[in-house]
Parts: sequence; C-alpha cells; structure tokens
Amino acid sequence: MIQPSMDLSRFPAIDHLIIIRVYGEGGDLAAVLPNTPEQSDALRVLHGVQDKDGKIAAPQAKQALEVLQPAGLDKGNAVADLLGRISAGEACSLAVITSPVAGLMARITRRSGEQAEIDAFLQLLNAGDIRAAEKVGGVWSPQPYVIDGILNCFAVMENHRFDGGWWDKIPLKTTDMSAEEFKAAGVRYAPGCQVRTGTYIGPGTVIMNQAFVNIGAYIAGEGVMIDGAARVASCAQIGKGVKFGAGAGIEGVLEPAGRLPSIIEDNARIGAMCEIAGIVGEGSVVASGVVMASGKKIYDEDTNEQVPPLETTVGDSTYLLPIIPPNRLAVGGSLLSSNGQFATDAIILKPGDLRDRDTLRHFERQGILYQ
Repeated sequence: MIQPSMDLSRFPAIDHLIIIRVYGEGGDLAAVLPNTPEQSDALRVLHGVQDKDGKIAAPQAKQALEVLQPAGLDKGNAVADLLGRISAGEACSLAVITSPVAGLMARITRRSGEQAEIDAFLQLLNAGDIRAAEKVGGVWSPQPYVIDGILNCFAVMENHRFDGGWWDKIPLKTTDMSAEEFKAAGVRYAPGCQVRTGTYIGPGTVIMNQAFVNIGAYIAGEGVMIDGAARVASCAQIGKGVKFGAGAGIEGVLEPAGRLPSIIEDNARIGAMCEIAGIVGEGSVVASGVVMASGKKIYDEDTNEQVPPLETTVGDSTYLLPIIPPNRLAVGGSLLSSNGQFATDAIILKPGDLRDRDTLRHFERQGILYQ
C-alpha cells in the first residue's frame, strides 16, 4: 500500500510489470526483482528512475532513496539495497519483463488468478521470460512466484479431453503449433515425446522419442539432447549443451514455493538411467545408472572428504540438495561403515578435472564417460 507521505504520482504505473532483472557492469545477473505486492511501491520508483537504456546513475539512485524514505522503504529490502550500491558507484542496467494482463503478478502470487491470468502466465513460461530458478550473483536462487503461478494453474484449470484420449488439465506445448512455428522455435520434437505447455525449450534442443518434459521446466538449448524415455520434471533447469541420457530423470519441485529445484548446468553429461536430484555443476559427467538423491553422500577422491550439500530453508523446513562440483566425473559406489561391516550407497567423484585432456583420455579408455 502507498503510504500517505509518499508521493508516487510522478512515477509511471507498473501494473503490467512482471519482474526486473538487474545486471552488473560485467553483464552478470545481480538481482531478480518480482513485482510482488510487498515491494511494488519500491519497484515503481526503481523503474521510474532508469534512463532509456535501462541504466541508473548514482544521482538518480540517491533521489529514489529519498522518495522511499518517508515510507521506510529506503532500507531493509532488495530494491533499497540495490539503490544503495548504485549510489556508492556500482554500475547496473535493468531488463524489464511485462505482460499484457494488468495485475498479473499480484493475482498469481496470491494464487487468485483466473483463466486470463493463467494463460498470460503460461505464455511467460513458454517464452522463457520467467523461470523457477535463476543464478543470481553466481548462486542459484529459487523464484517462488513461478511455483505460485503453476499451483494456481492446477487450481483453476479443469480436466478435459485431449486428442488421443487423454484426460488432463495441462495441454501439450506443441498442440496446434504450425509448421512455421516449429521452424521458428528451432526445436526437434521426435515422435512420441510429450512436452507440457508452460515449459521453455531453447533453440537447438532435441527431444527424443517417448521423452517427457513437465510444466515449469527450463531447457536452455544450444545443443541439448533429451534422449529417449528421459523425464524432465516440473521446474527442473537444464543448461546449454547438456546431454541427458536415455531413461534418465531429473527431479521436480512444486511445493513448497521457495524450494530450489534440481539443476543441471551448461555442458554437463548425464548417463543413461540416472536419477538426478540436486545440482550438477558445469561440465561434469554423471556415469550411467547413478542415483543422486537427497541425503545421499558424495565422496571426493581428490580431497578424501564428503562434498557438503546445499541447504535451503523454507519456513520451518530445511532441504539438503546434493552437489556435484563442476568438471568432475561422478560414478556410483559405496562407503564403508567405521567398523567395515556395512556399505552405504554413495556417489564417488573420481580424481581429476575433465577440462584436462589427459584426465579425459584416461576416463574414455575406461569406457565410463557418457558420450
């Protein structure tokens, strides 16, 4: 709510604004600011002081903080923190995502959107304009409003009959696509694959026969292969150049909103029949048949230590996401108990960096790299 002492009349309304992405001087993503009811006033000021190129200089940042000060919004929130850094000389630029439907974010985050809001929200997902996780400041960050929107979809949409005899709520992304739209998308959809609407499939992706991609998933493209009978679950994130093996699956997440989904970073390779739950670092290889589950120990032969999981807290619950660091080979194995009588299933990181040519040749000779 706008405070009586805070005059926003000179700033344009932002009813159609969905999120603002903030990029640092080097082009790295520094913040993602959704237009939620809690920070809409501060976001309106931020949006109003940018120049035509999306940049904000230190004097404008200081003026914005002065506007926010009477309502107490000049500190203790993401917008104020950003303006403070700009005031101190940090350069940044803004990229704004909007929707034709006014008030979309407020309705979605309250899970009160009706069909018009649902359709607009699904279009944002299909276009890749929003996603369930973004790498902000080098750290993966969940975007809870995406989960809220997907749950809103399931609450509003009714089951109905689809061609082929299906009875479901969510149609396929490829339903009613024309030949021109297929060509423009640059994605190969092999016979029998099923991709639900509300997914982003980047150009240069191949979705092979019987593969399934669920709502909220984000596949970056540029050489991605989702092989036959693979499963990409709700909100899972797959980077560029990833090879995702036949029959493999990556875990999804829908509840609670705010929990980080499973992520495979750029140029990783996942072997056949793997199950991925957690984060696979850029350039890593997961050998066929490896099960990466929450709570499973990952042991690094280079350091003789366990790799700590990433902890994410939502409300009173803490979730542990296993992590495979970048450019490593992960294989199935086991760890012995202290008395040597029992073995616990584990993931073993083999020594060496896959960017090293000799290391790569060594693993190729052993025949355990997924090609």
